Amino acid sequence: MAAYQPTFSPKQVAKALNASESSVKRWCDQGAIETIRTVGGHRKISLDAIRKFIAATNRTLADPTSIGLKVTPVSRSSELPGGNEADQIDFRNALADGDETVCRRILRNRIERTGENLSRVADYLITDAMHGIGHAWDESSIDVYQERRGCDICLRLIHEMRSSLPLPNPNAPIAFGGTFSGDPYQIPTALVELTLRELGWNATSLGCDLPVDSFIKAAQDYQPSMIWLSISAVADEPQFFTDQNRLVDQLPSEVAVVLGGRALPESGREKLQYSAICNALSELSDFAHLLSASKSA
Repeated sequence: MAAYQPTFSPKQVAKALNASESSVKRWCDQGAIETIRTVGGHRKISLDAIRKFIAATNRTLADPTSIGLKVTPVSRSSELPGGNEADQIDFRNALADGDETVCRRILRNRIERTGENLSRVADYLITDAMHGIGHAWDESSIDVYQERRGCDICLRLIHEMRSSLPLPNPNAPIAFGGTFSGDPYQIPTALVELTLRELGWNATSLGCDLPVDSFIKAAQDYQPSMIWLSISAVADEPQFFTDQNRLVDQLPSEVAVVLGGRALPESGREKLQYSAICNALSELSDFAHLLSASKSA
């Protein structure tokens, strides 16, 4: 006789997989997920069915605890790489373990203790931690769900810092940005938005994985003084060059275009059109100061 297994609703499975409930129901109805139907016609999914689906589709559990699975903390046999200061080490470890409360406390204490700008503290802790977790993921010492969970925590912390800032002045210079199609990294563009907001800009991150036509349409709607492109992944360099130039060709000459990110191609930059390349948020801050000063002069 088969051992008893708990069953889960599509909503619970959707949370575990970081997918929509409608997607899980569709996979059930298509037979991709083995499904049990209750007398009332409701879908129920066993743990074995979830495991088979994950194996067949090369997915991972984004939130194992939502279906009652225990999470084994990341191994500390090899330290996550990154900065050597105590705040950075503690923040990296807490983020890898998914301890949002500790991450928030370290972040707030750092801001109160040092009096540094929000964006500088966020860059110091969050960028450092995500680089370390990304390296550990590449080395298979942590699972993808831990990396995704860390991203979600960091995005919530960045949003909280952004929400703590006053609303921009109605006459503040306007900026927007994000990432092109094929670049799914949300944290860098969110940090750019935070940096510019703290400087008094009316800045909006459009998010990630956007087609170039969306940037062109947004430029028509926003009438910005600056557009930024965060570049953390480039799947097709020739297409990236084509898209970037098509965007700039559609802009008024007075709109500044700022590029930055770890995946910005080193070779062929002469093919790109831009006002500045900023390799750090501090460089972006300096450029934004100069640009706003020139426009108010």
